[in-house]
Amino acid sequence: MASLFFRSSQFTLSEAADDIGEMYSAIADGLSNAGYTGVQHAEDVHGFKGNFIVAVVYLLIGNRNFWQVIACGGNGGSEAEAQADLDEVQNIINNVNFL
Repeated sequence: MASLFFRSSQFTLSEAADDIGEMYSAIADGLSNAGYTGVQHAEDVHGFKGNFIVAVVYLLIGNRNFWQVIACGGNGGSEAEAQADLDEVQNIINNVNFL
């Protein structure tokens, strides 16, 4: 059975970043380094691992403020696996540093 899990929160882009595209690029690099395959940066950034696809999108609120949505969906994985993937992606995001 197919499943979809997600988390959302407000996100403020660091002043050290030029724009949200830099954040997407950093997440794409982090996903690739964490073993996700087929990583692509389009209107979102997404990649595949195991039974799931994960995606991150930022929806502009205003200025440097966004809604951050992390989604994980697939067919065949457990909720615990999906939650672990969400945790992993959140950690990738939390560890992005701009110089």
